Amino acid sequence: MNKLKLNKINIKKIVISCLLVLALVLQIAFLSYLFKALIPDEEKNNENIIMSYTSKGNFDYKVFLKPNEFINEQYLEADEAYILDLIDHIKIDYLYNFSSTEKTNVTGTNKIIAKLVVYYHESSDRNGNPEILKKENVIDEKIINFNDKTYGLIDSYDLYLTDYLKTLKEFQSKVKISVDGCLEISSETKFNGLVGGATYDDSYKNTMKIPLSSSVIKIENKKANEKSNKVYEGDLVKTNKTVMGYIIVANILIFIVICILLKRLFLFTNKSEYVRQLEKILKNYDDIIVNTSTIIDINNYKLIEIEEFKEILNLSRELLLPIMNYEVKKGEETWFYVIKDNVLYRYIVSKNSLKKEKIHFYSK
Repeated sequence: MNKLKLNKINIKKIVISCLLVLALVLQIAFLSYLFKALIPDEEKNNENIIMSYTSKGNFDYKVFLKPNEFINEQYLEADEAYILDLIDHIKIDYLYNFSSTEKTNVTGTNKIIAKLVVYYHESSDRNGNPEILKKENVIDEKIINFNDKTYGLIDSYDLYLTDYLKTLKEFQSKVKISVDGCLEISSETKFNGLVGGATYDDSYKNTMKIPLSSSVIKIENKKANEKSNKVYEGDLVKTNKTVMGYIIVANILIFIVICILLKRLFLFTNKSEYVRQLEKILKNYDDIIVNTSTIIDINNYKLIEIEEFKEILNLSRELLLPIMNYEVKKGEETWFYVIKDNVLYRYIVSKNSLKKEKIHFYSK
């Protein structure tokens, strides 16, 4: 029986301590996520990168000619000079590439936009002239949707200049001033991505310019630079409001749990074993225990000492009698007893005796 007498108080302390350590670890982990989300972009480094990715696009084109007696070719290649009146249409080929270090789910759009821009004819430098007319329309739009490390978009468009030249001439005839016109063809790619639970968004744009005010023109088609970007661990929290909400709630709940565990651990540490044993008995068996404020004269009874509370509990149930409770000395000794005729059965919880041995209490 002695081997079965375990120190449940110490076991509870160990369990609470382990739970407290676990809660602290979780709290630190969640706080680190929040900290990463608040790190300024300039302090981010390669150690917390989830993914790197690049976007790149470029235009290529051929200028198809109207039948004429001067040029025998059907079309001219890029980067040549062209007689504006001989142009039938321009075949534009567009290429866009996306590549990343990790598989990512991306959705977005790619738009080809034609924008007619008209300037005052003050100088040959269009950058210094204010725009007086701008007309923009989307000539093609495609949906981007993929879940991979790489993606490529290739397409062709036949661009006719007739309507744009007509608009330019009509505007010039109305304002009665000399103007310059330019047709800007832009490819705008906008997308949202998801990788490792983190969301990100980005865009990519490149433009070619076709002058419309000279008899001989040269198309401006600068090579666009590759655009690179990175997704960081902090973006997992920063860009995902749901995750941010969960982490904030989890931090609050874990903080509350830590406070409760610290309180329980503090109470276990500061309460004497006598108080803990007494509170346990009174809590578990309050339905059959009667508190009394008057000490009984044991000399009037045949006294039988009970070694374990379990025995006096069983006796009370068998005799259908309550267990009387009287604290003989505050904080040091309490009696639990049952009276049957002239016999008094007594169980004592004593501070002094608990120091000498560990008492095992059985559950109800």
